[in-house]
Amino acid sequence: MWVALPLCLLSALLATGSALQCEVCASREQSCSSPLQPCAPWEGTCITVVAEIRLEGNSFSYTGKSCLEPKNCEPGPFSLTYPHNVTVRANIACCDTDGCNAGAIPVPTVSSVPNGRQCPLFLRLGPHLWNWKEVLACTGTEDHCVAESGLFTRGKIKLRNTSAGCGSPGACVKTALVKKYAQGVPDILRKAKCFPAPRAGGGIGEP
Repeated sequence: MWVALPLCLLSALLATGSALQCEVCASREQSCSSPLQPCAPWEGTCITVVAEIRLEGNSFSYTGKSCLEPKNCEPGPFSLTYPHNVTVRANIACCDTDGCNAGAIPVPTVSSVPNGRQCPLFLRLGPHLWNWKEVLACTGTEDHCVAESGLFTRGKIKLRNTSAGCGSPGACVKTALVKKYAQGVPDILRKAKCFPAPRAGGGIGEP
């Protein structure tokens, strides 16, 4: 027993010392940095999230870096377009070595050239409601229709959202009922659907 106890303590110390270390920060700019911080034992991934959101003529940027459970990583750039030119442009990168989320990653751009496809439109964000029962001409790489509903929280702020519009293929990896977060921002989806957008004039129903 006395031999086993020191071995157990040594094992625990080694496990603590081998924890992944990531930059952990958040900013309203397109980059942020911080000293490395140790992750929890179950957080085996460093994540970087950058986003640009346009809403009613205003543009908002966000960058978040943190530790993350590997199962919650959904890497890759994606973009979404909703009614009244409300847009989301985001990029997510995950890695698994110390300090690997240092530096910046680019926000994707979307061509304004129509691609001949269209999607149904709907957007309710908190108390705001934009046009619905309409269709949107998709552009660039946004050749899928994306429909989501869920609850976004940050601190004491809770915001319910329901949306449908055009999206790039990278927006199709989200799964309903799975909590996702970056730098303490949970997003719980009740519904997540994505399907190839029909061609204009060919009907709007899901295949």
